[in-house]
Amino acid sequence: MLVGLDVGTTGVKAVVFDDCATLLSTAFEEYEVVTGSFGKAEQDAEGVWKSARSVLIRAIVSGGIKSVKAIGISVQGDAVIPIDRNGRALAPALLGMDYRSAKAAQEFADAFGDRSLYERTGMRPHAMNSITKIRFLRTLSPDVFDQAHAFVTYAEFMAMKLCGECIIDATMASRTMAYDLRTGDWDERLLAFAGVDRQRLGTIKDSGTVIGQLSADIAKDAGLSERPKVCTGAHDQCCAALGSGVIEPTLAVVSTGTAQVFSTCLGEVTTTEGMYRSFFPCYRHALAHTYFTFSLNHVGGILLRWFKDTFCAKEIVEAQRRGMDIYQYLDQTMAQDPQQLFILPHFNGSGTPWCDMDATGAIVGLTLSTGIGHLYRALLESQTYELALNIEAMGASGIAIETISAVGGGSKSSEWLQIQANILDRQVRVPVCRESAALGAAILAGSAIGLFKDGREGADRMVGFRKAYDPQPERVRIYRELLDRYRKLYPALKSLREER
Repeated sequence: MLVGLDVGTTGVKAVVFDDCATLLSTAFEEYEVVTGSFGKAEQDAEGVWKSARSVLIRAIVSGGIKSVKAIGISVQGDAVIPIDRNGRALAPALLGMDYRSAKAAQEFADAFGDRSLYERTGMRPHAMNSITKIRFLRTLSPDVFDQAHAFVTYAEFMAMKLCGECIIDATMASRTMAYDLRTGDWDERLLAFAGVDRQRLGTIKDSGTVIGQLSADIAKDAGLSERPKVCTGAHDQCCAALGSGVIEPTLAVVSTGTAQVFSTCLGEVTTTEGMYRSFFPCYRHALAHTYFTFSLNHVGGILLRWFKDTFCAKEIVEAQRRGMDIYQYLDQTMAQDPQQLFILPHFNGSGTPWCDMDATGAIVGLTLSTGIGHLYRALLESQTYELALNIEAMGASGIAIETISAVGGGSKSSEWLQIQANILDRQVRVPVCRESAALGAAILAGSAIGLFKDGREGADRMVGFRKAYDPQPERVRIYRELLDRYRKLYPALKSLREER
């Protein structure tokens, strides 16, 4: 048995698999994000660990599992946690979405050069990056900064709690903007600028490496006969890609949850001018000698929820009367044809390829005959147009995507998947296992203990697909014309905004 522990931003899930990828049991628990002014986004790291420990034990016990071979860890990106020598958090985690370190990010850019930093680390200077948060922490809490034995991400934090080792996997290390892509190690000059040395950071190991054994007390509480190996996993996007079979540069995965992320792997370090301008990161993938990038639309499922809550009171009542989920109802009742109606989904600024945090959303093309069904389809189409623009931007940097896997909440909508296949003019396939991040972590655990030769073999054996959606030529032609119109929206609205 293998366990994938997926530590997300708002919840943690443990999933037990056999070595054929059969999902045997699972447990999930939510926790809070504490937000505030000036971009504050913190989290009780010890509370997250309490939830992680709980779901790990519950998943094993509820499945009647008596023996687990290995545990792999998938974690949210970019959070920073100051810890003491015993691995206990000294202060709340500063999450990736905590943008109070924007000034520190600009200080890095001024000192080293924006383009130079990207060339060296694969990350553009941004408040999201962990190293900027470490520098910011010196100002936010100087006493905590001085007392901290180490500054860790959730990768090291979970490893210390599970087995006592302060180990960070290479995917997470390379997301910090303190990792040199060419040397595969911490960059001493960047660390010095942040005010830390390597002894206060985790030791870097490749994904899929055994780092210790599960602590005796957790193994006992889970009723295990032996202590399983604890193994390095990866950033959750890398795990989700691996768990969706994205093991070659021509493959990609679109993950639609709160946001919408489109990820693919790279055969080599790619920090071209096009990648830089489009704000695409380049960092280590969970697979050896492979790199990773993704595009981001800040609003995916959260925009559909806004639409539901704002406009769909009658539809919610009708869906309940029919015993249906509201989104299933909207899927069935939406307009059937491509819409001459566009919804620019920049409701929380734009994601890639513009990364314009001042951008706003818009609905263009309303008429007196526009109804809920038209608006809903336009929402699905417009979010997919955003994907198309990002795929074009990747293509301009030599990244050729041929086949797309779909995971997350959006993958439950067959109507949206067909829209994606038609707009993107590529096959879209749905994995058998929807828990792609947890499966990716389990695959890495399996490769760490020799169950698989490597992550690629693990994905070949563990990842299957339940259905594929192929482009429909006539719809592809219509959507190509509509996409040409859609691509003009953002520049036009930006120019209007700048006239104010």
